[in-house]
Amino acid sequence: MQDADSIRDERRYVAAPNLKMHDFDDEVVVFDPLSWDAHVLNAAAAAVLEFLRQAPRTVDDVTALLRTVLREQERTAAAVHARDLLSELSNLCLVRVLDEDARVAG
Repeated sequence: MQDADSIRDERRYVAAPNLKMHDFDDEVVVFDPLSWDAHVLNAAAAAVLEFLRQAPRTVDDVTALLRTVLREQERTAAAVHARDLLSELSNLCLVRVLDEDARVAG
């Protein structure tokens, strides 16, 4: 049996359709017209969501993006931040997984 750290996540994530994003200083309000839910995101989360609106992305893609937007002391943990952020955005129904079974031993 493999542990979770040895499994590479190749799933592709994409932003939910029809989201409306509005900038307010250092935060972004995201409105989902299908559910009528609104969420306030910090700059890093908003950058990831906008990135996922452009095209489907993997955890590695999101990690690379976060390395460019996080503060220097946070960059070493970009992979952890990427996984946590994708999970949180998924739980909020702002992001969905395109290919759920794309996990391979790494």
